[in-house]
Amino acid sequence: MTAAWREETGRVDALADALLAGDETAAALAVAGLDDATRARVAGRARLIVAWHRFAGED
Repeated sequence: MTAAWREETGRVDALADALLAGDETAAALAVAGLDDATRARVAGRARLIVAWHRFAGED
């Protein structure tokens, strides 16, 4: 379970970075190959990071 969680977390970070950069290709690659439920979970977590970034600024 730990390896899967780490992979998913990496995808969340990659998608958030891509969304913040406006890079549609990188965003698509971040979720490529995921099933619908996992893609939705990753996208939701990434959107939360993007929303937080707008209010709090960069880390």
